[in-house]
Amino acid sequence: MVSTVVRRSWKPATTDMFTLAVDVMGGDLGPRVALRACRNLLRQRSDIRLIVAVTAVVAAEAGRLLGRSARVQLLICSDQVDMNDKPSRVLRGGLNSTMAAAINEVREQRAQAVLSVGNTGALMALSRHLLGTLPGIDRPALATLLPTRGKPLLMLDLGANLSVSSGQLVQFAALGWSWSRLQRGGNPSVGLLNVGREATKGTDCVRNADQQLRALLGDDYHGFCEGDDLYRGELDVLVTDGFAGNIVLKASEGLSEWLLELLQQEFRHHWLRRWLAPLWLLAIRRIEQRISPARHGGALLLGVNGVVIKTHGKSDARAFRHALRYVLQQLEQHNAAALSDSLQMLQSRLNSVNE
Repeated sequence: MVSTVVRRSWKPATTDMFTLAVDVMGGDLGPRVALRACRNLLRQRSDIRLIVAVTAVVAAEAGRLLGRSARVQLLICSDQVDMNDKPSRVLRGGLNSTMAAAINEVREQRAQAVLSVGNTGALMALSRHLLGTLPGIDRPALATLLPTRGKPLLMLDLGANLSVSSGQLVQFAALGWSWSRLQRGGNPSVGLLNVGREATKGTDCVRNADQQLRALLGDDYHGFCEGDDLYRGELDVLVTDGFAGNIVLKASEGLSEWLLELLQQEFRHHWLRRWLAPLWLLAIRRIEQRISPARHGGALLLGVNGVVIKTHGKSDARAFRHALRYVLQQLEQHNAAALSDSLQMLQSRLNSVNE
């Protein structure tokens, strides 16, 4: 599929190892931060192999940073996907890119998951093209767990699809409901993001999706939710289009960063607070662990036929390390067959409702 890739050989893998394909190109901070995070993971986990996709320009630096480990393979590609590239252009001419090469490793079953720091739209388009989608799913959705007052909230879509139909919103809800049910058990509570809770509020698309979800999910469907419902901790899944979802996500991350800065400033700017800071250090660290965007930077491309993870284009080495750990967590919990069965069950239910 990707004929211009040059492989550097490695030792055969054992059956008890995870193999991750990592596209380190396209991030705002350059490939070095991602390569350092990969090196850190290799030092921490002896059960990990990495296939790292790079361009020829950075191959020498990648080899120097990653060393001559038998658990690392470099894929040296002729091209990379830029942040400004349109998905249509990527599909026409991006199959020689590092992103396509990394995804193709999953397609060919040489890797179990792929992580990319690159262009979200291109990642969605290439994953859909190379891996296909799960039954009944037109487009995969970018999803991640957001920390709330109660249980974590699975929110989708977060930017893979800026404009969607009511049917695609229903598909996102089916994906979120199925994933959450498999991961947590029980019957997940699903909400649909809107500008108000009243039945007359919102666009035609959102109102039509609301009617279909009431028929599809029954008591598991919570109905319309507003922005201030996100962090109450009452929902398991919140569905929206990628345009609104991406704005919500980045606004939340910006607020989290500002709150953490305020805490630090309060202890720096007064001698008494500085003296008391060690007493509060544990509490501050626990707050930081819950709300820091760097610790929640990985998002799953849910609905694609494989494990594909996107991390922020602005990710530093710390955020990339957490994204790599997020990939491993998803691999340990992933059950493609069970997810497909759940989606087919919901599709059958929806078909019977529409007849």
